[in-house]
Amino acid sequence: MQVENQTPNNTRVASKQAQILQERLSRDQEKNAHKRRFERHTVFAVATMIILDSSQHIEGVITEISQGGIKFRPASLFLLERNSERVSIILDDVKTTGTIRASRADGYGIQLIDKLDENDLQFIIDNYASND
Repeated sequence: MQVENQTPNNTRVASKQAQILQERLSRDQEKNAHKRRFERHTVFAVATMIILDSSQHIEGVITEISQGGIKFRPASLFLLERNSERVSIILDDVKTTGTIRASRADGYGIQLIDKLDENDLQFIIDNYASND
């Protein structure tokens, strides 16, 4: 009989925990909103990433872009941990340099050293915007 009495109590505890977690996530999003300085744009653009220390060329796709950063997905099955490596990204006539800040399953998050020129950003959006 004790199992039956614990079930409603467990449900209340789980519900309360879920509510607390949602509140924490909401506060975190508000607190960290200032960290994204530039609007992200979803694109699909075949590009090349060059690891500056080794001059290694890696073909792949830019999936997101903003004036301050790029998400680059290499055309390989596996991604190596490359945090803090300096890279160049080449797309058509646009070349920019940055530092890999995140290595994730969906690609490398690259923080650009200098802001991407507004004209270059608009060119990429106009020509490579994804309709997803």
